[in-house]
Amino acid sequence: MGSSMNTAVSGLRAHQLMLDVTANNISNVNTPGFKGGRATFSDVLSQTIAGATAPTGAVGGTDPQQVGLGVRTGAITNLFTQGGILTTNKVTDLAIQGEGFYILSDGSANYYTRAGAFEVDAAGNLVDSITGYRVQGNNGDIVISSTATTPPSASTTATFTGNLDSTVAAGATYTGTISVNDSLGGLHTLSMTFTKTANPGEFTYATTEADAAMSIASGGTGTIQFNGAGTITAGATGTTTLNFSNGAASGQAVTFDFASAANAAPVTGYASPSTLALASQDGYASGTLQSISIGTDGTINGTFSNGRIQALGQIRLATFPNPAGLSKMGNNLFRESANSGVANIGNPGTGGRGTLAPGALEGSNVDLAEEFVRLIVAQRGFQANARVITTSDEVLQEAVNLKR
Repeated sequence: MGSSMNTAVSGLRAHQLMLDVTANNISNVNTPGFKGGRATFSDVLSQTIAGATAPTGAVGGTDPQQVGLGVRTGAITNLFTQGGILTTNKVTDLAIQGEGFYILSDGSANYYTRAGAFEVDAAGNLVDSITGYRVQGNNGDIVISSTATTPPSASTTATFTGNLDSTVAAGATYTGTISVNDSLGGLHTLSMTFTKTANPGEFTYATTEADAAMSIASGGTGTIQFNGAGTITAGATGTTTLNFSNGAASGQAVTFDFASAANAAPVTGYASPSTLALASQDGYASGTLQSISIGTDGTINGTFSNGRIQALGQIRLATFPNPAGLSKMGNNLFRESANSGVANIGNPGTGGRGTLAPGALEGSNVDLAEEFVRLIVAQRGFQANARVITTSDEVLQEAVNLKR
């Protein structure tokens, strides 16, 4: 009878722990990146009253007589099933679809999390919004400075499109302007005058500077020849070399692209009004950071005021041989343990790691319906073990009453 009480007490303790685990799951039903736990029971070593006997020629064998001594908590397991993806439309919110953990650093140790509610702090560091720990990328801490700039680039190619009217009289001219950037990013203007010659489909051109800080050192002239189909057959490209007096590097060579293989809309010589114009040029001024975006592979791209897009860093993910072995540290964080294995770090979408969903958070993986069922099961188990104690007490009371 005493044994039955002790057995029932172990049942009370085990089911109380099951209630604790279930209550923690339910309390974190809206915690981003939370992974629920599960309590698993195991029986305690049984007391052997009589051992088993082997069959003989005359009689059969007998089974062992054993009485169990109760229950204990065998394991509390973290369940790393995928949580739902919740759209937030915040640029620095990220959800992992698949395996992996974000890597956070407090300067001395790494922590791991599935909660991607990140912010950019005053120093430009991408940090966890709860702890302030810094998010780790391919070069350590990820820094997104609001004062970041991208350097200028000098123009090397000016690409033209449009038409030159091949039916105009000899000596007729058409003038257009183009803009080029120097090595400092400064913008300068050139004028180009196209003159129809007496030869069918032929134009000459001459370039003049319309900027006091720039001069043409060489080139800038040439001849373009169209065939009967209005296609350039000679003079598809030309060159000029520019000097500057504003401190920019002189000797800047610029190619005029009228109809190279890289020109998607080459200049034509049809019998229609002249419309030749600059389609694009590859130079640009310096730019300041305007906005950022994060790709599914973790690449953080900055869009600058000059229209350039530049990679500012890349978020990395860690996977583990046994993620259930990680130790919970609070604040949605995990640490390596002796049974989790060592972190395998790499880029999202590689090596079995999941991809990122920008502008979203991974919700808790707690299933309320399942947790409510566990609550009922734990409650019934607790009640049943309490009844065992009550019954054992009544039997003991009866044994005491036998003396009267």
